Amino acid sequence: MHFGLAVPHFRQVASVEAIRRVAHEAEAMGYDSVWVTDHILLPRQYHERFGVDMLEMVPVLGYLCAITRRIRIGTSVIILAHRNPIFMARALATVDVLSGGRLIVGAAAGWCKEEFEFLGVPFEQRGEISDEALRIYKVLWTEDDPHFEGKFWRFNNTRLEPKPIQKPHPPIWVGGNSRRALRRAVELGDGWHPTRPTPQDIQNARPLLQRLAEQRGRRLDTFPIFVRQALRFTDAPSERHPLIGTVDSIRKGIDAFQQAGATGFMLDTFYGVPELADQTLDGVLKTMERFAREVMPYYR
Repeated sequence: MHFGLAVPHFRQVASVEAIRRVAHEAEAMGYDSVWVTDHILLPRQYHERFGVDMLEMVPVLGYLCAITRRIRIGTSVIILAHRNPIFMARALATVDVLSGGRLIVGAAAGWCKEEFEFLGVPFEQRGEISDEALRIYKVLWTEDDPHFEGKFWRFNNTRLEPKPIQKPHPPIWVGGNSRRALRRAVELGDGWHPTRPTPQDIQNARPLLQRLAEQRGRRLDTFPIFVRQALRFTDAPSERHPLIGTVDSIRKGIDAFQQAGATGFMLDTFYGVPELADQTLDGVLKTMERFAREVMPYYR
């Protein structure tokens, strides 16, 4: 079971010191990965949820490369249509090189219509743009004489170097909970990365994943299902969030996800649900330590 942690580069705990401490402690405690989140300019109604302070994802990835040695580094998730895919193919290849081949690319279509409008990107075409962006990543990462002719981008007579260290390319775990996201995950990705599903949601998605995988000659037993969930220790289990509660209830939640087919978790300790709104850096570090000591050993 793979356990990763959100890095506090946004919301109430955001600071360079918080990023450094969480990354260092995560590596020392035996976590498998640390993750950054992607938003560029959100409307005010989302500031309470995400905070106003948000350090940009790409430089934070570079910083994580410099201050860690073993732990994997991921994006949860790149909003594909917000960012030029040719630039991002180079940026992500650079991160993979700087990290020594530790990058995991989480990517999705996005959801905030106002943010698309701010960036001048047509919200209704985000699915098409996302599919094309993922194809561009893979062409530039794997081909020595890349050429591409799409609806939104085209190029030829060029080459991207250096290529990622990981071959054929860094793993791509596609976010989203819709049927189209599942199709994208199987057709263009290497795993599925849903946000705050229930175990039943995972179970319900598996028949469609299986059919899509069979159509493409893929095996689901090598296809990660990496769930993003909120984590906090409390005196009583949460009715809404399986990993907010007591040690026993959190273990039961993990067991339920594992039985449904989940292979790992990206854990939010300071963001995503109201129960985390008052969390501090000290609280984040204590949650990390307790989870590593009292929960993780049961899954290793």
